[in-house]
Amino acid sequence: MMPKRDVIRTLLAHQLPDRVGLHEHFWPHILDNAWAAQGVPTDVDWIKRYDLDLRSMLWCSAPGPRKDLEGVIEENAESKTTRDAWGSTFRYWKHKSGTPEHIGFTVTSMEVWKRDFREQLRAIDPLTTMDLPAMRREYACAMAGQEFVTFSGLSVFEELRRILGDVCMLESLASEPEFIEDFCNIITDWHIRYWDLVLREVGRPDGFHIYEDLGYTQGPFCSPKMHCRLILPHHKRFFGFIREHKIPLIVHTCGDFRPHLKALHEAGADCIQALEAKTGMDVVELAKEWKDKLCFMGNLDIRAFETGDRTKIRDEVTYKLEGMKKARAPWIFMSDHSIPPTVKVADYEYALELYRAGCRY
Repeated sequence: MMPKRDVIRTLLAHQLPDRVGLHEHFWPHILDNAWAAQGVPTDVDWIKRYDLDLRSMLWCSAPGPRKDLEGVIEENAESKTTRDAWGSTFRYWKHKSGTPEHIGFTVTSMEVWKRDFREQLRAIDPLTTMDLPAMRREYACAMAGQEFVTFSGLSVFEELRRILGDVCMLESLASEPEFIEDFCNIITDWHIRYWDLVLREVGRPDGFHIYEDLGYTQGPFCSPKMHCRLILPHHKRFFGFIREHKIPLIVHTCGDFRPHLKALHEAGADCIQALEAKTGMDVVELAKEWKDKLCFMGNLDIRAFETGDRTKIRDEVTYKLEGMKKARAPWIFMSDHSIPPTVKVADYEYALELYRAGCRY
């Protein structure tokens, strides 16, 4: 059987190894909420426990330049509300899974961006945000293993969402494109500076895994025309930097991003993850057009897993596993986002049994 690293490398090259790949992400608090009580150790290494193929390390998001804005706004038994160095306020849940609640934002105009944040960000030396000895140790440990190792971080659209907030971002895409353009240029400059330094000072990963939520359940946040005009050029520049180093690229995006799929491929994505089934996406259908151009990761409908009904779980896994094998399409077996506490350990492990019994191409 091929080594894990070679399996993923082959799939990201849009070719077929000897089996379908395997990866998974587990929601935070899954142990506290459910799985520790079902026998999973609190210090679990998910990759070792389930023999997964990918390991992610490092993380880059543009650092907030206003440390004076940081602080805890409110905290109780259920949640903690904090403001970061971008002046963005979020409520984080202590005992349940899910994305944080957006409360408020400071960078809501070109004037504020230019006056209080733009040049302050440009003045930050990426080296001052790094602990190079620790990064080198983590890198050496990860690369000594069998897994395909990725560096991870954000790109411009997800940075827009977390720094401007969804409302200001969407309004600015339509009414202040010059604000979006300037913001995306500066943010892309930051990411390229950061990762160029990491590649020189830490080492070269097997791949990059970039997070960029382009949509929600009903569709993308912006039209394909707007995306191609205001976002695609920055994707091309950042993703192009990665491709210049001949490093394969996985792009994570939530929601229904299908209208942007062509642009993501054009920008340089080799693999798309996570393909939320509740948006109407079906990886077997997507493969009919894209199997020679893209690898896909995910799309196993978590709602089937949550039922605990083995027939529904088997039907979901079998349809997509056998469908992708029949199509001879590169695929990495994974849920359509993350495993939540509402899925029982035994039911997830049953899905893995089905995978292992039928994963050979």
